Amino acid sequence: MDGFGVRLKRLRQDRNITQSELAAQLGVVPSAVGKYERIPNAYPSVDALIKIADFFGVSIDYLLRGTKVPPSVENNISGSLSNSPFIQANHGGVVINGETGSNVLSPEAMELLHIYETLGGRDRLKLLNYAVELERSIE
Repeated sequence: MDGFGVRLKRLRQDRNITQSELAAQLGVVPSAVGKYERIPNAYPSVDALIKIADFFGVSIDYLLRGTKVPPSVENNISGSLSNSPFIQANHGGVVINGETGSNVLSPEAMELLHIYETLGGRDRLKLLNYAVELERSIE
């Protein structure tokens, strides 16, 4: 089974970026990225791990354990709404089943979507978890 370093290297190479370029994005020295990729039990700080997940649009669970989450949850975590069967990001607008968001969403829903789009990976996950808990409390 591939470890964190192998997955990180694969993600980096898929994006065709160097260790130095990734290091600059993370705010670490290039040798740190090399260490993460080469040494089996070398892991970044939690802050750097979050930045890596956000940068590559993957979950932290995937980075650490190689676990893929269901696509609908992955879309919400990474913020990629384009694959959602219900919502597509469309240059700042929303399209739901072929109709623009302003025609089918309430002002409150549009505001929530706007807030969601401004959040980073960890905060999006918090919002998603809160929404799930709120939905459960209603049932």
